[in-house]
Amino acid sequence: MSGIISPKECAALFYKKKEMEDVNYSDLFGITPNKKSADKNRILVANPLLDDVWFSRSVVYLAAFEGENDIMGFVQNKPFPFTLNSVSPTFKDFADIPVYCGGPVEPDRLFFLHTLGTAIMDSRYIGNGISIGGDLVSLLAYLSAGNKIDGYVKFFLGYSGWSASQLKMEIKTQSWGVIEPRMDDILYSREDEKMWKKYVKELGEGYSSWLKVPPLPIFN
Repeated sequence: MSGIISPKECAALFYKKKEMEDVNYSDLFGITPNKKSADKNRILVANPLLDDVWFSRSVVYLAAFEGENDIMGFVQNKPFPFTLNSVSPTFKDFADIPVYCGGPVEPDRLFFLHTLGTAIMDSRYIGNGISIGGDLVSLLAYLSAGNKIDGYVKFFLGYSGWSASQLKMEIKTQSWGVIEPRMDDILYSREDEKMWKKYVKELGEGYSSWLKVPPLPIFN
């Protein structure tokens, strides 16, 4: 399982929220939930039976959690088979920087998370040293200077979005586990399956049955 999906898939497929609402995975797996609620600067870990190209065995970092209709997250472990220089002529000199599929919303728009603080002007601080977006000139200056990328800046096309009630329902039915992020892990390049398994283990013993489920054939 490569964890790589094509640009065509990322642009054409949609997130089937209603289907996720109708399945109660806690009944199926006998899960003992860790009772954590979703919030900004937390991680969603996908139930292994989510048969969705966006979220199958995904790890989603929640970057914004405001009000009833403004929840934004970025899938951390689904890299595209192309690099940053393919996204825009602005980044033509950066052929070695990976880009990830952040989710099904605005799949043609580039976003970035970083740990550079005020070095990137006009960025928005999330927490635990991580910020989102900011001034493009500042970003290009950082990249052009040959500074480190892995662990410092991570690029995404698209993002994952929910209403508060939708995400609450999905967590209640155990479509997702919720956990605090490992700050030595977020923003680093990670393989799909390995990162997912790591976070399932950190969810606790109550979720151990998730690790016994083989990958769905459609995503192999």
